[in-house]
Amino acid sequence: MAPKKGFTDFDPIFAEAKSELHHEPASSSSRPILFHAYAIDSSRLRIVATDFLCLSWDRVLSVSDLEDLRDDIGIGGTWSDFVDYLKSSLSTGEVKIVSSESNAKLVAFKSKGLPRISLSLEKLEGPPVNDAKANFSKCLFQTYKSKQTDYLKEQEHSLQLMGLLSSEREKNEILQKQLDSLSFLSKRKVSKPKIHDTPASTSLQMPSGTVSNSDEILPSQGQTAVPTTGEEQVEAKKDPQPVKVTKRVAPTSRRARVRGVSLKSTVDDDED
Repeated sequence: MAPKKGFTDFDPIFAEAKSELHHEPASSSSRPILFHAYAIDSSRLRIVATDFLCLSWDRVLSVSDLEDLRDDIGIGGTWSDFVDYLKSSLSTGEVKIVSSESNAKLVAFKSKGLPRISLSLEKLEGPPVNDAKANFSKCLFQTYKSKQTDYLKEQEHSLQLMGLLSSEREKNEILQKQLDSLSFLSKRKVSKPKIHDTPASTSLQMPSGTVSNSDEILPSQGQTAVPTTGEEQVEAKKDPQPVKVTKRVAPTSRRARVRGVSLKSTVDDDED
């Protein structure tokens, strides 16, 4: 079912129009002209233009009038599309009032290259001028109050959202502190690496310059001791002087074996 044609959702429009005034006093062309477009009811639209001094025009348009205008300018689509184009042309487009001796014409277009809307206006004289001005001012004030109420509601809603945002931030900070404290405690509870016991043989180190028991070899009779360390070999190459060999006392575990060798050698000498 097609939507019903009308102006139920037509919000009031207030704007300024450029003026091209012909056959009017020169002083009139310097004054701005304001216009007001609003829905009288669901089937009628009124446009009023005035300089609030001596010039005023108006026009009441029905649905059938706008249907004829739609056919003249060649705008397709649905009725709501045409009404939206009309509203945008009057509110955000370029609007101009071109006057003649008895009437004026309102010309509006959304942007260059798009269809122009041209509406003829009738000049008001006498008491209707004051009524049009009064109605213009009243509608302007009502629209201002409505916008102010909407603004205050939006501001209150914004403050509520800011309060909620601040509360959420505080909660996040508290949670972050709790997480940091838990992380710190978990790090402290981590056990230190265990130190494994090493064998006594690997932990004990001989002091530098000493020879272990396994490396001790007592020279036998008739043999000359030879240095076994690398340092002694280097010193032997640098200094060709004879090296004095100091007899080292063998450990107790080795003395018996050495002593036995010595006794055996003495016995052999005596038999010879």
